[in-house]
Amino acid sequence: MAYVSDDNLEACGEEITLIARTNTAVAATASGNPDEGFCYNKDAGMLRYPAGELAMRVEKRTAKNGNTYLRYVFSKVKCRKCPLRESCRVGSGKSKELSYSITQASEKNLERLRFEESEYFGERMKIRHRIEEKNGELKEAHGLRRADSRGLSAMELQMYLTAFVTNIKRITKLAEPVTQ
Repeated sequence: MAYVSDDNLEACGEEITLIARTNTAVAATASGNPDEGFCYNKDAGMLRYPAGELAMRVEKRTAKNGNTYLRYVFSKVKCRKCPLRESCRVGSGKSKELSYSITQASEKNLERLRFEESEYFGERMKIRHRIEEKNGELKEAHGLRRADSRGLSAMELQMYLTAFVTNIKRITKLAEPVTQ
């Protein structure tokens, strides 16, 4: 999940299809449904918390990644009287305002989540573990966890030689006659 960041998606561009799951936090924001008993009142255009009180106002903010945050501000006086205040997620009680934020995923994130539901993505994810196994073997058993020398060219050379040796080992193992 760590691979699917805005920077990595941008670096992949159109030429490379990134086969990795989106972070669960991004996926949760795409649902657009508040959790923990909060519900949206369409008539008032406000969020209602579990005890039934409506928010006083809503502030809309946009983050650098394109997601929109809706910050619903609740009355501190009403929150003090609320029977659910001990278990409620609205603010800490130290500030002047108590608020609850809901993230709305950007169109780019929604598009990525739709791609992850596709059949193509599912098929590619089935074979991904085999590739990750090979990368793990290179890293753990053959020393690619740490560079032997300094510099990018030295690391590339170490990677190519390690992959070459690992592939030769696999070929010789496959070429051995099977004895019963």
